[in-house]
Amino acid sequence: MFNSKRRPFITPQSEHLKLVGTLAMLWGNADFDIPPIEKTSMIAGIGQHDRGYGYLDNSPVGGMTDEEWLPIARRTFYMPCSDVVADTIVKYHFKRLASHGNTELRQALAAEFTQSLDEYVKQNNLSLKLFERIDRITNLCDMISFSLCFDVPATGEISIFPRNDQETEVNVQYRVEDGTIHVDPWPFSVDSHQGYLVAYRKEGYPEATDPVILTYRLVKN
Repeated sequence: MFNSKRRPFITPQSEHLKLVGTLAMLWGNADFDIPPIEKTSMIAGIGQHDRGYGYLDNSPVGGMTDEEWLPIARRTFYMPCSDVVADTIVKYHFKRLASHGNTELRQALAAEFTQSLDEYVKQNNLSLKLFERIDRITNLCDMISFSLCFDVPATGEISIFPRNDQETEVNVQYRVEDGTIHVDPWPFSVDSHQGYLVAYRKEGYPEATDPVILTYRLVKN
């Protein structure tokens, strides 16, 4: 869950994922290729990259110990999935997350995930290079939604490969403020999009839910 940094609201991981999946669905235009996989698998994988948290989770992003986070990470990584491509996208995301940290527990988990994922990719005749590129897209969509869910102005950038057949990277910058999302250069198929997330007032959550609608606008600069 995401604790708003300026209001007594909580946004669960399931709502965070809703925005991430929407961004994946909108991905691609004349300047940014859609990765050469089934689009539905791309949406499912990117949109379910935190699938192990459940619906109304009570695990604060940025506020968990390794001992609290590792069971969630393993549950997410090893959760059975019939779509191998979507599953690989999720596994890549959590391999990357596991590498963010220098504790012994994190390092051991990163090594475990790396070995398991390498075997999984070989077993299913998948391309390491392709999924490493897709993971950049996952990371960008994830960070945009992170910023919205934390409910404070934020900026950042992620390096993306815009062309499937080229090695050139482009730094895609994002800015999120007061529910408005700006991205430059623009990687989406529409010039604008409006949507909403369901957050909840902090008091009583998750045993009691007091919903709050958080609207957002994705706007081309």
